[in-house]
Amino acid sequence: MKSDPRSASARLRSARGHLDSVIRMVDEDRYCIDVLHQISAVQGALDRIRREIFESHVRSCVPERVLAGRVDEVAKELVGAAFGAAPKAENRHRMAHCQAHEAAE
Repeated sequence: MKSDPRSASARLRSARGHLDSVIRMVDEDRYCIDVLHQISAVQGALDRIRREIFESHVRSCVPERVLAGRVDEVAKELVGAAFGAAPKAENRHRMAHCQAHEAAE
């Protein structure tokens, strides 16, 4: 991942903190609107980190694969990532390649 791993970890820890708060609020039978506001905070934190990681991938791994003529593969992967499809087993080696490529930079 080309984005700063510390930034990604910090954002994920923040989202986890918000989620822990939501769980406590539900356990304590807190006011529904307050719970919904906290859920929005969790979603916002996850949306921000998802965008950061997605943008990092588009800037670092995608150009190399497009130049190699693997446009269809890239398109399927990006559509899957944008619309929530889980990576297939055959795509896991590509992710490892992306991470290895970024480590070399």
